[in-house]
Amino acid sequence: MKERKKDVLKTALLTMLAVIIMGMILFPVYYMFTVSLRPEGTLVSTSLQLVPQNATLDNYREILFGHKDVTVMSKNFNITAESGKLIGNSYVIEFKNGQLWGSSMINTQFNMKYAQHIEVQGGNKSTAQDQTRYVNGEFVKVSAKKIVSNLGVIGTTYLKAETITIIGNEPPNIPGLKKVGNNTYVAKNVNIKLNGRFRLDIGRGTFQSKNFFLTLINKIGGEFFGYLKRSLIIASLTVLLTLLFVVPAAYAFSRMKFFGREHVLYFYLMFTQVSGGLGIAGLIALYGMLVKLGLTNNIYVLPLIYAAGAVPFNTWLLKSYVDSISTDFDEAALVDGATYLQIIRHVIFPMALPGIATVAVFAFIGGWTELIIANLLLNQNNYPLTVWLYSMLNDLRNVSWNQFSAAAMLFALPVFVIFLLAQRFIRSGLTIGGLKE
Repeated sequence: MKERKKDVLKTALLTMLAVIIMGMILFPVYYMFTVSLRPEGTLVSTSLQLVPQNATLDNYREILFGHKDVTVMSKNFNITAESGKLIGNSYVIEFKNGQLWGSSMINTQFNMKYAQHIEVQGGNKSTAQDQTRYVNGEFVKVSAKKIVSNLGVIGTTYLKAETITIIGNEPPNIPGLKKVGNNTYVAKNVNIKLNGRFRLDIGRGTFQSKNFFLTLINKIGGEFFGYLKRSLIIASLTVLLTLLFVVPAAYAFSRMKFFGREHVLYFYLMFTQVSGGLGIAGLIALYGMLVKLGLTNNIYVLPLIYAAGAVPFNTWLLKSYVDSISTDFDEAALVDGATYLQIIRHVIFPMALPGIATVAVFAFIGGWTELIIANLLLNQNNYPLTVWLYSMLNDLRNVSWNQFSAAAMLFALPVFVIFLLAQRFIRSGLTIGGLKE
């Protein structure tokens, strides 16, 4: 009875230890997932949030489909917004639940970020790549998350708002304006006229303009599926080419006797996998050769390179699995008149399916995750997902870590699904051959 209690306690302790270790290993992935669900710009906080507050799928939506930015150049405007700022030379006016309208002496540039509803009437329309242009149109209406005019409106601006807060040394003369702090004034239910130059920094709102000079609609982001398509092509071709060479090679090293059989594969494996600095020299030589042949910026060259690097290790792995299959099956097929290719196809392939599935998964991961060669050989218009993710980190000061986390989770999803579907084959493919050896 005491021994049984000891065994139960030991099992419970080991299980708890395994759960703790697994939690520590998976915690960075979970944390990245929670970051991807937070609103943009909310990575750092004073407390560790295991459950994200105000969870949103906006980051995933942005990565998958992108958004539209609109630029309007016009002399008149009408904006309704929940909140915003008018930034003048000597003071700043912050308002809530307000409406702005007015006219400028010159064409003013208004920028609408993350535009959701766009209506344009009239104008000469032209389209180039991800931009649509309207010149001299009659009317434009845009709902957006942010509306700004960096250079400012020069002329007359009208403001009607539920509440305004003015910060500055010389506030305008507004009825009902009360001082509430150092250079801070508040007024409610205001309807005022302002002259001079003001820059606009508006939150979520709707912009309207009549008889505009220019409207530009730019598609920003939303290129994920293009990168995904190229990554899938590269990884899939890598798997096909790897299996094309590995399956017959593994059978030959396992079944046939030829000079150097015991040493060739292991020497090749060690030379290619543990070459150290020779790998850099080989990369330089590879790049120079491909430049001479004019094969750079070609995604179909990458699977050949990846498969060549994957063949040695995967041949050794699959050979170990084929060794565990009895040669009696081969001999019976030879007696029946089968050729070696028929033996591989009808005998070895079905029986070695777990090992082949393991090789296919490893080859897919290699083609899916490789970065250095793809970044070296491809231009931006042919980037796969790995290089695209890397390019998001070019400007670390301005990178959106929430969107980067969402992109990283989407990048890891196919590999996770493949492991989930092939785990039974991978488990047996990695153990049976190992036990044989």
